Amino acid sequence: MKETDVAGEVSIDELMKHTAYLAEEDRESGSPGETRAMEYFRNFMEDLGLEVKIHEIENYISLPIRASVRIISPIDKMLACLTPSFSASTPPDGFEADLLWISGDEYPVDMHGKITVGEGLAMPATSWELEQSGAAGQIWINWGDLPNNSIVSTIWGHPTPDTAHRLPKTPVVSIGRSEGKIIKDLCSKEPVRVCLKTELKTGFMKVPLAVADLKGNVEPEKFVLFNGHVDSWHKGASDNGTANACILEAARIMAKYRGQLRRGIRFAWWSGHSQGRYSGSTWYADYHWEDLYRNAIVHLNVDSLGCDGATDYSEVECTAECYDLGRTMIEHFTGQKPAYDRIGHSGDNSFWGIGMPTLFQLLSHTPPDPSNKKVIVKGLAWFWHTVADTIDKIDEDILLTDVRIYTAVLWRLCTDLVLPMNFVDVADELIRLIQDLQQKAAAAFDLKPAMEKAKLFRTRAEALHQKTLEIKENGANDNAVILDHCLMKLSRILMPVNYTSAGRYDFDPALSIPPLPRLQPVAELAKMNPSDDSFKFLERKMVREQNRLCHALDEACELITQTLKF
Repeated sequence: MKETDVAGEVSIDELMKHTAYLAEEDRESGSPGETRAMEYFRNFMEDLGLEVKIHEIENYISLPIRASVRIISPIDKMLACLTPSFSASTPPDGFEADLLWISGDEYPVDMHGKITVGEGLAMPATSWELEQSGAAGQIWINWGDLPNNSIVSTIWGHPTPDTAHRLPKTPVVSIGRSEGKIIKDLCSKEPVRVCLKTELKTGFMKVPLAVADLKGNVEPEKFVLFNGHVDSWHKGASDNGTANACILEAARIMAKYRGQLRRGIRFAWWSGHSQGRYSGSTWYADYHWEDLYRNAIVHLNVDSLGCDGATDYSEVECTAECYDLGRTMIEHFTGQKPAYDRIGHSGDNSFWGIGMPTLFQLLSHTPPDPSNKKVIVKGLAWFWHTVADTIDKIDEDILLTDVRIYTAVLWRLCTDLVLPMNFVDVADELIRLIQDLQQKAAAAFDLKPAMEKAKLFRTRAEALHQKTLEIKENGANDNAVILDHCLMKLSRILMPVNYTSAGRYDFDPALSIPPLPRLQPVAELAKMNPSDDSFKFLERKMVREQNRLCHALDEACELITQTLKF
């Protein structure tokens, strides 16, 4: 049976039925609405005959309760606003301070005791930087008429003794564009003083996490981690109601053909995404590390499907070994030819240290505005994280296309004779990254050892890819499991050096993470005096980091060589 036949069984009526139920009520982390959604998941999956487990976990959660901004002078006016998760609460009566307008990346030297105000989304990196610079509070003017909910903690998941100091200590609020214009106009003319109030419930809370297993027949211990968050802002019809519906509908279809699955699926619904900075998926990575390391094939993430106007499929957000699969499926179902887009450090990508490849962050995107109008986040709809994310914002045709793509991808991952992964793309990416770093480092550091090993890895990866194609064509089932093990192990070896600085068992901050993160400082050497101690200190560190990368590439080459001997 082909993936297109399976995808053809996706029912828009079923998808909209699930979405309508889920979007009936608010689903904040730990809320009764979220609990009812988890029970809906349990009942549906058990009706399919799947094994279901709902974990009750304790995670660090932050629930906004109320917020206000009152202009005291030069006018008296109350402005509607909201406060992001993990912002600090003010005293009950709030506090007064003068506003300080900021723009771009150039901040005033002295902002102590001031409430900063700027344009954009309340984001962890900028919020942390302003707090460290002495700002007493922050106001962010969002691009839309409705303020966007967000989260300003830079901690990924559960705080630890090493990260707890990064919990925000100052209040932050977001306001819409029209009310923001009032503040902006006033700040351009004269001093402005405001009273800022915020209240949040932040601390350890019990939240649910739902998991259901559908076993494969040839490699029953292996599974695709097919997952999305269930907690949402407000009704969250698209974020993440439609994605939750996608998981249920794919489960219905895959369970129907369970006898044809070589590998299984683990369906997971996380709590603590929207109000816990990915604390649900982080908990799962912490407490199921070995099982994930040994058995999880791919982290197949699903988020914000079927949004009105989301007709752009021009990029595949993924790790490089998954690009071929994602590109092929998108091209088939949409006719668009998407480019590779290295997946960013957001969503529930809590599995990079384990070495799990990832396919999809967003799938369908809102096209860029032809007038170059500023947007919240590239590709996201205007109603993202607002009270307007209701079921009337769902386009049924787009949703149907999205879910067909996911179902087809899932079918390929579970039924292909050999896993549909291509490490030639990984090698090509590593070669590009090393070339870029060498150009930046110039004569100050020689990355030739890493480049030679990356090129050798490409040769080995090409041989491996040709062998997988040969076995698929000939149907030589005997060696398929051996190749699957090799493909999974390659991700385990290479992803930790390519995607994390924290390593296998910890988590990087919830900030942008560059490729080959531990080797990035090599570029600084070109700006330093080779005679300085600081240059020599950094140079030695970069020798060690090049060793780390070279060793990973050596391991990858040796693994392929041993595998191809059969």
